[in-house]
Amino acid sequence: MVTLVLLLGCTADRAPQTGLLPLGQSALARRMSIDLRGILPTTEELRSAESAGADSLIDGWLADPHFEAHLVDALAEDWLVRADELKLEADEFGVDIDAYTFARSFANEPTRLMARIAAEDRPWTETVTADWTMANHTLAEILPLEFEDPADPAEWRVARYTDGRPAGGVVMTSGLWLRYSTTLFNYNRGRAAALAQYLLCVDIASRPVAFVAFPGTSSIEQESAVHTEPTCIACHASLDSLAGTLFGFWPFEDEDGVEVVRYHPERERYGEILTGVSPAYFGTPVTSAAQLGPLIANDPRFSMCTAQRTAARLWGRQPADDEYAKVVALQQALTTGGFSMKALLRAVLATEDYRVGSLAENAEDAVVDRTRTVRVLSTTTLASAVEDLTGFRWIWEQADELDGDVTGYRVLLGGADGNTVRSQNPTPTVSHVVAMQRLAELAGAYVAEADLAAARGDRRLIGTTVDDAALAPDDEALAAELIAVHRRMLGVTPDADERAELGELYGAVASTEGSEAGWAAVVSTLLRDPAFWTY
Repeated sequence: MVTLVLLLGCTADRAPQTGLLPLGQSALARRMSIDLRGILPTTEELRSAESAGADSLIDGWLADPHFEAHLVDALAEDWLVRADELKLEADEFGVDIDAYTFARSFANEPTRLMARIAAEDRPWTETVTADWTMANHTLAEILPLEFEDPADPAEWRVARYTDGRPAGGVVMTSGLWLRYSTTLFNYNRGRAAALAQYLLCVDIASRPVAFVAFPGTSSIEQESAVHTEPTCIACHASLDSLAGTLFGFWPFEDEDGVEVVRYHPERERYGEILTGVSPAYFGTPVTSAAQLGPLIANDPRFSMCTAQRTAARLWGRQPADDEYAKVVALQQALTTGGFSMKALLRAVLATEDYRVGSLAENAEDAVVDRTRTVRVLSTTTLASAVEDLTGFRWIWEQADELDGDVTGYRVLLGGADGNTVRSQNPTPTVSHVVAMQRLAELAGAYVAEADLAAARGDRRLIGTTVDDAALAPDDEALAAELIAVHRRMLGVTPDADERAELGELYGAVASTEGSEAGWAAVVSTLLRDPAFWTY
């Protein structure tokens, strides 16, 4: 019953010139729900997509609370902020929290800020100009900030720094710069490179380097080379001046927690003393860090990069060089839409490259090579989808096992840790299959026990068509219930052979171990089906 199909067959009667054949409406709705909310569509939503079209669901999903929560995860994967280990540990600040909570609290600060701006449909330029941030109680214990509304019961709330740092959105968050830290002699260069890459799509590290002779190993020799060696100057002319705008975050002692996470306004011009380079933004002199956010917001590369990174995330691939016009069109959707991230998302969802489900015979080789007709659920999306479906979250000693690697399975499931692995693996591996098996077993057992003990109206997955879900293998109601579970999990109605196989599986297990074990086996099997963890 379980089959792996990574390239769907061509089923349309008419092949478009592009060679891209679209998904059906229910499959498109499933993809949209996963990408916008991180969860599967309900059976009712699938029916709505089939009758009124998947597009009719977009506005409701953009207003769904799951939208903001999923965007936090999606941006964290894009920006690679969720490293398992940071430069400092919790005990450096005298707080008694586990390492996972400490690391994720800092990692989620910048992405929570961006996701809140998108959810409230504020201009995306606020991501680099906002005078506020997002914080939880862990950050409030460590960082110099105050909640806007101390009585707000939400875990993450709007807060403002009190250490004199200027407005600058994510650029002025301690969470971002604790993840992308600097050594005392790197002088913020790594931070400047990260800023250029994630906000402007300028990859300074990709520029070619060719030394006639290596400049030396000492810090003095290397610092001299960046100002005299032509190959070094090619990168450092822009890198060092940009790094100079971030010296409010530069610590005198990089092992001192307070030094590292606080802002020091009096040090903003200190980079000139250390490097001899005046702070500037790609040739525009900067006299105060307060200028940095507006300079980024008004840079055409910022809106272009936002469009490019959003398209890449939703297309499941980077836009190709010959797709420049497509990205420009998306950039225009963003800028003419008042810099609304929701407007940009709608534009990307409307593209052929997003809606593609298969390839026609006339598709050009370049299109075949780059097109992703099927995506694999990212580790955080897998976690949220499984939790919404079954109520199970794989937590071990306070850590989410799908969102880390110290005890977890993030890289084994194809995710990125941000250090040794810097991009998601789009191709399933043996380790993915093994980890999925364990996750499926745990989640299947969890939901079977919970749903069989719950009243019909409180069940998540099992027993939605019957009052008593403890069905005998020969019960006439079993077939309808198996169809409902299959459709909820995989988004399609099983055919006769699939229904028979599920029935045989349930019967074989339930007859010897009971109905709860039978349902656990069914759910576990469907969770391992590639039709569940691909979309």
